[in-house]
Amino acid sequence: MKNYLIYPCKTMRITQSYTGTTSHLPHTTGTPKDYPIDEGCSDTGRDYIYCPCDGMKVKRIYGVGSGGTNTIWLESTGKVYFADGKKGYCTMLITHPDDADLKKIKVGQVFTRKQKICREGKDGATAYHLHISAGKGKFTGNGWTKNSKGKYVLTTTGGAFRPEALFYIDESFTEVKSSKGLSFKKMPAYSTGKYKVNTAVLNVRSDAGTSYKKVGAVVIGQKITVDKVIGDWGRIGKSRWVCLDYCKKVK
Repeated sequence: MKNYLIYPCKTMRITQSYTGTTSHLPHTTGTPKDYPIDEGCSDTGRDYIYCPCDGMKVKRIYGVGSGGTNTIWLESTGKVYFADGKKGYCTMLITHPDDADLKKIKVGQVFTRKQKICREGKDGATAYHLHISAGKGKFTGNGWTKNSKGKYVLTTTGGAFRPEALFYIDESFTEVKSSKGLSFKKMPAYSTGKYKVNTAVLNVRSDAGTSYKKVGAVVIGQKITVDKVIGDWGRIGKSRWVCLDYCKKVK
């Protein structure tokens, strides 16, 4: 499977977008800027935020046990596929987790895809939620800087981006209750039918996954017929599977 960057919560219920006048508008109108959202998840309780790609490493933890608002920064361990079609590293900032959760996490710790990171918190807030901001590139400086409107904004080597330009919605993982008017792209889904291989050589496996035995290969331009799909894997014959991320659907 390609390293798609997916929305990091099982329920999307954005309570304030980056244009929100409650507290976020100065983030997007100051210099520099970022594009934060407040994620309330399924209800008023405490849901988890999850690792949105194959791997993210903790770069900094701030505020635990002090007067500062709790914040954690994570950077992808490899390049990800963004929803705008680009590829690169991603850095994500999460604010408001409680001390109890952040005390369990260490700088340098690596989370893997869909692994729980921390729960919604109220540190520096009046209700359980998570303030999330993300950008392209790697963690830089101390992870944030105060902008011209007095707000601390995320800093990365590639700059902060709107969340809908970064995160895909994986419909098998995330239920969308409210996007607060933001338009997110769905992660590519595959169906049975005819495909054309668009990579030089594509391995054929005995089952749906790279851990299974290689039983052959197909080459660029070759047409194949898929009669069963599991995730991003397609069956092209008895015990013959290929990754459809490297193929294009044709009539």
